[in-house]
Amino acid sequence: MLTEAILGSEEAVSTPLGQGRVNQLGGVFINGRPLPNHIRHKIVEMAHHGIRPCVISRQLRVSHGCVSKILCRYQETGSIRPGAIGGSKPKQGTTPDVEKRIEEYKRENPGMFSWEIRDKLLKDGICDRNNVPSVSSISRIMRSKFGGKGDEEEDEDEIEKKELEDNDRRAKHSIEGILGDR
Repeated sequence: MLTEAILGSEEAVSTPLGQGRVNQLGGVFINGRPLPNHIRHKIVEMAHHGIRPCVISRQLRVSHGCVSKILCRYQETGSIRPGAIGGSKPKQGTTPDVEKRIEEYKRENPGMFSWEIRDKLLKDGICDRNNVPSVSSISRIMRSKFGGKGDEEEDEDEIEKKELEDNDRRAKHSIEGILGDR
C-alpha cells in the first residue's frame, strides 16, 4: 500500500522500490528508475491500436516525453527495454595500422599536434568519424612510442606556469601585505 506525505509543492510517495514522486498527471514515478515493463508494454500496445501518444500519456499517467521516448525506441530497435544507466562507452582500441600511421606523421613532422594528426587521419581516409582515435588517445600513443610529453602538453605546462607567475605578481597586493605593516 502506498503512503503519501506532502513535501513543498510535490507529493512524496513510499513505494516498494523507494521514495517516489507524483507527476503532474497523478502517476507515481521514481526519479532515475526506468518505467516498469508492464506499463511499457501497455504504451506500445495502445499505440499499435492507433491511440495517440498524448492520449496514452493521460490515460496511463505517464509524461508525454516518456511515452514518446519509449515509442521512438520501439520503432528504432523493436525493443521496449530501458537504456543503460550511466557507464561509459566500450573502449575502442586503435588498430596497429592506425598506430603506425600516427608514428609516420609524427616522424615526418615532429612539431605536429595530436589534433592535427587526428584531422589528417580523417582527411587521408585512414579513419572515419566513427573510428578515429580521440586526441587524448593519440597523445597517449605518441608518449608510449616517443617517450616524454607531447609538444602540446609542454605548451599547456608553459601556459599554466605563466598563469601562476602572473597570479603571484598580482598576489603582492594581498590583505596580508597591506595589513602586515601594522
